[in-house]
Amino acid sequence: MSSINNKRIAKNTMFLYFRMLLIMLVTLYTSRVVLKALGIEDFGIYNVVGGFVSMLSFLNTSIASGFQRFFNIELGKEQLHKVKRMFSVSLSIQIGLSLLILFLAETVGLWFLNVQMNIPPARIVAANWVYQCSILMLIFALFRAPYDAIIIANEKMDFYAYIGICEVAFKFLVAYSLVKIPHDALISYAMLMTLITGGIFLCYIFFIHVKFKYLRFSPIIDRELMKRMLGFSGWNILGSLSHLMKGQGVNILLNIFGGPAINAARGIAYQIQSGVTVFVGNFQLAARPQMIKSYAVGDILGLMTLFYRISRLSFLLLWLIALPLLFKMDFTLILWLGADVPALSSLFAILSMLISLTESLAPPLTTIVHATGHMKMFQTVCSSIILSIVPLSYVVLKMGLPPESVMYVSLFVLIIVHGVRLYLLKKLVIFSVCEYIVNVLFPCVKVVVVTLLFAYVINLQSIDMVMSVVQILLTLLLTAITIVFVGLNVAERSAVLKIIVNCYGKLKK
Repeated sequence: MSSINNKRIAKNTMFLYFRMLLIMLVTLYTSRVVLKALGIEDFGIYNVVGGFVSMLSFLNTSIASGFQRFFNIELGKEQLHKVKRMFSVSLSIQIGLSLLILFLAETVGLWFLNVQMNIPPARIVAANWVYQCSILMLIFALFRAPYDAIIIANEKMDFYAYIGICEVAFKFLVAYSLVKIPHDALISYAMLMTLITGGIFLCYIFFIHVKFKYLRFSPIIDRELMKRMLGFSGWNILGSLSHLMKGQGVNILLNIFGGPAINAARGIAYQIQSGVTVFVGNFQLAARPQMIKSYAVGDILGLMTLFYRISRLSFLLLWLIALPLLFKMDFTLILWLGADVPALSSLFAILSMLISLTESLAPPLTTIVHATGHMKMFQTVCSSIILSIVPLSYVVLKMGLPPESVMYVSLFVLIIVHGVRLYLLKKLVIFSVCEYIVNVLFPCVKVVVVTLLFAYVINLQSIDMVMSVVQILLTLLLTAITIVFVGLNVAERSAVLKIIVNCYGKLKK
């Protein structure tokens, strides 16, 4: 019998989407207010300096995903005493890790910020304030990682949704008050964001201690368990490093060659990308525990069925939102930010969408690799290819090519690396590339071709704002219909149509 709990996945996805919708709406407003309050230059400085610090967090993100994998395996076997011990060991690891990152940040990182980065001399003091606040936020994130892993492993997505809503509400208040603060807006913004991060961390601690009373930290030095957890995460570190270098490493190159204004444009594009990909991220996050637990109990058939479904639906959900934006990016940016749109924002945002569509297929595949625990070959090969984005981007910028050329480099490399992932997965589980093409890629390609034709005809001419809104809504509607009848299989289509009929019946009453 399949171990997959589709109702739980659906319930958790609903919680996460409720969280996402509110967060996205508030973020759209706060981004506009923050950009106006800080100005393009300071907005670019915050984006690149905060992003530089996040590069130092690659150790944390890698190990945190490893924690979740171990928690999921033991929860699937109902070994709570092992989960308790792992929780204490994971926090002990984070203490040592935070000291290491703090040392790197206050030595190498501080030197790079003040010597190598392209920051206007008049804003270097403010940039250092942003840097120190970002380090403190990173430390909070380090210690929050094991709590996050426990919540996701136990599929407590309701708390995850509520705390996300609280976080974005406080960020809304910060953005609203930013224009009224008499002090330096950039420094004030960094300090207030640090306070919010610390407060959210305290909420996580309180929830875990109340909800999971068996989880109490004790300073355990279990070298064998640490070795296993770090051994798994060690190869995962290379994967996280490659993705962060692909993002923030390229962002630093853009700063060196173009300055804060280019970082502001990329920052705007990144916020749109983050807002759109959260649709897919929540869906994948809700399914991840089920995939790992299916592998843990030996349900390979259920695992692969879920893998194909999550991969295909991830791409199609993202395409549903991305397609109208691809045709109406300039309109969207003006509607969102008003007249203060940094140059190149539209092109960066469009290319970011294409990159996100390519990357949307990767997490379900990587989840299976995490479940197997065999990370060495997979991460070494794939991460090495992804890391090539940084030197290739440096070469194209050094040659004098325009800033957007780095996005084309990323897109080309990520398409190649996904093919390599599929090849390597065959060596870990019973998996057919042909089945993947039939169940995932072919339906996605059909939807893309059909909807592109629809969207091109619909968006041939825009007269005014009302017409543009109508075109966006019509594109969304036709894309959704095409996904249901072209992108879904018979069982999935029946389930969706049944939900629509039930909703219509309730509204009619």
